[in-house]
Amino acid sequence: MSLSPDQLALLSQCFLLREVPPEQLPALTDDLTAERCAAGELIYTRTRFRQAVGVVLEGRLSVLKGEELLLKTIGPGQCFGAAALFCPAEDYVTTVQAETAALLVFLPHQWLVRLFETYPQASVAYIAFLSQRIRFLNRKIDSFTAPSAQEALCRHLLAIQQDGVARISGGYSQLARSLNMGRASLYRALDALEAEGRIRRDGKAIRLLPYPEQMPTSPEGAEKTER
Repeated sequence: MSLSPDQLALLSQCFLLREVPPEQLPALTDDLTAERCAAGELIYTRTRFRQAVGVVLEGRLSVLKGEELLLKTIGPGQCFGAAALFCPAEDYVTTVQAETAALLVFLPHQWLVRLFETYPQASVAYIAFLSQRIRFLNRKIDSFTAPSAQEALCRHLLAIQQDGVARISGGYSQLARSLNMGRASLYRALDALEAEGRIRRDGKAIRLLPYPEQMPTSPEGAEKTER
């Protein structure tokens, strides 16, 4: 389906298109179409993916390492697929799955090449995005080499949080497996962080609270802990 004015407005918020004058966007995206996917549908897997950046217009997606390790969730205006864009690899690095029913638009490789040629600042934004992804992955590595269950959990929550809230979409049992710790250790770490005033639990949502020694928040750069 063709992109509606509301969808174009949302797409314009994507970091790649912020430098495009609004009046140029309809012509630039004339050959792009929106695609629907059902909740639970696999969008990118290790062996099935596109050389394209996908942008979420509606719904929410999970980005996983393997089948269980949740790296983050992404929603409207956010994107995925940058790792496959200019790399000739035959496999993809993560699994992207629809957490809810979703509407997506894909920006193919050649389309983005034309964008970068026409609007060089878009290529600078893309480089900045990749740099932020490197920082994010380094934080994930840190979470697996942390000296304690509490610190590992804290670093993981900081890595996946969005707007100061870390959503445990797969449940706490899956989170424990992802962090390679027992459920008892996980709950002790949660209790300790909550007792210190660093987090507040609300079901499967964990709000990160201001804390004097807390590490910098979002690895994405644009997401900030609410205060």
